[in-house]
Amino acid sequence: MENKKEIQLSSGRRTMIFLCLVVSGIASSILSTAMTTALPNVVEYFGISTSIGQWITSGYSLAMGMIMPLTAFLITKFPTKKLYLTGIAAFIIGLLISIFAGNFGLMMVGRVIQACGNGILMTAAQVIILTVYPVEKKGTMMGTYGLATTAAPVVAPTIAGLMIDAFGWKSIFWVALVIMAVSFVISSIVFDDVLELQDKKFDVISFVE
Repeated sequence: MENKKEIQLSSGRRTMIFLCLVVSGIASSILSTAMTTALPNVVEYFGISTSIGQWITSGYSLAMGMIMPLTAFLITKFPTKKLYLTGIAAFIIGLLISIFAGNFGLMMVGRVIQACGNGILMTAAQVIILTVYPVEKKGTMMGTYGLATTAAPVVAPTIAGLMIDAFGWKSIFWVALVIMAVSFVISSIVFDDVLELQDKKFDVISFVE
């Protein structure tokens, strides 16, 4: 079904929305693999074992995997702009908690919140792209978004290694924080409620399964 917003949005507005999606997607995707490089530094900083420290990556993936199917329901219940900005805000809050965490437990809380924010952003982004672009451009734009967000984690460990050597492991969080803060401001200006709300009930059984 065609969404009316697809016709109402100008080409420039679509491009700005797409750029916000890509920038946020890249920033959040980078941290999913960059922390692998930072693991030895984090382990040393908090004085924990490697087996416990690895939860900063595995716990992140687990939390993100749980929130993504839930987001498919949330996008039918909450306005697009509000939900997407909530995802960015959650990611920023998670970054701040991780940066200033005084112990590993608090660090993990920050990582889980980041994962929840990222799960919302990644899931909502794909639906938004498919909604705001006409049929003939959907494939191209989805491919571009997919390329950007899958290539970023590949180069992230190398970039993270250089940053950690030069500025310490927390630098990767600071860079992501700045990028996401800028993305939040721009998204709050250019985003629109492009997805139609639906009267659907949450299928708890399917979510658990």
